[in-house]
Amino acid sequence: MYSKSETFCDPSHYQSARRPASFTFFSLPLTMPLNREQEAERGRRRRREQDDNFRERERARAAERRRAARQDRVERQRSTVPLQWWDAFKHALQNYNWQVPTWNRNCARCGAHLMRGERTEFCCASGKHLIPPLPPLPTGLASLANNPRIAGSLSSKSRSLNYLFNFTAIGVTGGYTHFKSHPSSVSMTGRTYHRMLDTTAPDHSLHWFLFDEQHRDLRATEYGVPSHWVEAVRQDLHRVNPYVNHLRNFGDVPGNSSVALELQDHTASGEFAAILHTANTVDLQPRKILIWRNSNEQPTFIPITSRHYEPLQYPVLFPHGSPGWGLPSTYTGPSNDEDEVRNRLGHTLLQWVKGRVLSDSRFLTFRRLTSEYLCDMYSRIEEQRLLYIRRNRDRLAHERDPDFPEHDPVPIDLPASFMGSRRWASMQTADGLALARKYGRASFFITFTCNPEWPEITSCLRPGQSAADAPVIVARAFKLRLQAFMAVLRTKLGLLKYMIKVIEFQKRGLPHAHLIIKVNRTVPVRTLPPLFTPHFQG
Repeated sequence: MYSKSETFCDPSHYQSARRPASFTFFSLPLTMPLNREQEAERGRRRRREQDDNFRERERARAAERRRAARQDRVERQRSTVPLQWWDAFKHALQNYNWQVPTWNRNCARCGAHLMRGERTEFCCASGKHLIPPLPPLPTGLASLANNPRIAGSLSSKSRSLNYLFNFTAIGVTGGYTHFKSHPSSVSMTGRTYHRMLDTTAPDHSLHWFLFDEQHRDLRATEYGVPSHWVEAVRQDLHRVNPYVNHLRNFGDVPGNSSVALELQDHTASGEFAAILHTANTVDLQPRKILIWRNSNEQPTFIPITSRHYEPLQYPVLFPHGSPGWGLPSTYTGPSNDEDEVRNRLGHTLLQWVKGRVLSDSRFLTFRRLTSEYLCDMYSRIEEQRLLYIRRNRDRLAHERDPDFPEHDPVPIDLPASFMGSRRWASMQTADGLALARKYGRASFFITFTCNPEWPEITSCLRPGQSAADAPVIVARAFKLRLQAFMAVLRTKLGLLKYMIKVIEFQKRGLPHAHLIIKVNRTVPVRTLPPLFTPHFQG
């Protein structure tokens, strides 16, 4: 029979069939010829390797690669570690979306121009403190105010122009201090007052109106005021100003007899009467406003509560003789009760001045004169407060001691509620020291300075004007920027234990604020220099 195992499955035959044959290989060196470019590159490489400068450059490149690799490893490690709070605050400042104040709307009630960030009731309290509007400027003054070519010189010469026509003389008890550096500024010491001089006294506007117009022209040349400006204002005042019209009454009295012109209170319509008295028929009262001719009497001081106070001193701002803030002559004395003042006139002096300045563009045109007007009105407000304190101290002294002599002066120590007094300064210092003693020394001392090149300031300036000519605009822009900066500190620095703020005005007119801040966390010294950088740019 056929047997498969006998024929195909012999083990020895199978093993011999699987054994491979043996071969021997010999390796011979194989050299390929180089072309010309490869040969030239190999020669350059050999020459560079023999050059010491080349070796130094290669070592520098290798070191730079190693440094970059180490920096990359450090950055990868930092990305896994949370940022410290001061690094997070610096990053937040750099990426914060600062809202730059812009002039974006007008008040629908009083017409005041408002910035973004200012409340709607900032100007007139949503119509609660509407001031009667002023009549438009007469033809001559309007032509000067609307001429952009003389905007800068008109602003700088506005005080001199007003001096040539004002009916009263402004003075201070302590004197003036003039600063020669630019921009021009002046400081006043003591109490300010307005007085009415005798019409026969030389070198004053009352005398010029009645007797010597040429002397006014000579003084205008001395002050550098153009003659056509003087003529334009003169014609306007002779046409629309009631005080000039009443001064003509002196011409009805012949000779050089002593007479007085008494200015009565304003009526509800804004008009007033003037009564001419001879010397022996004048009833001298403290609150009467008298214009004397050929009199030995002392000059009349204008009461600070008289509505003649503003139009007599500032005829350029009020050429129509529009009545200012004031109280009737029957008013017995100053009061600190705002309700009483509102019941008599409807507004406090501060509300009156604020409404005037914000709602009428003439205060932006005659900038230097506006600055004098604001200083005068602020002094007027302070005098009312001081007079209230003095009279109230007298009343309290007599109530506590009925036997106290009525005419003896009562020693007056200004209370802490009066800003700038010794008690006020002592209280502020004590509060600051108490905060430091309770919560520890401050973490930051920051100075925030106003920049006169901020766009919200420069956009309101006319050609030739500077930031010093717009103190109201500067103060408003600075307040909004400071509020935004303080909001960032409160939200990004975390919990603040205390913050002390002091706002100061430089003699050049720009404000700056000092902030002392205590944070609730420790601040490493190494983080202080780069922490606050000028990110808050216009």
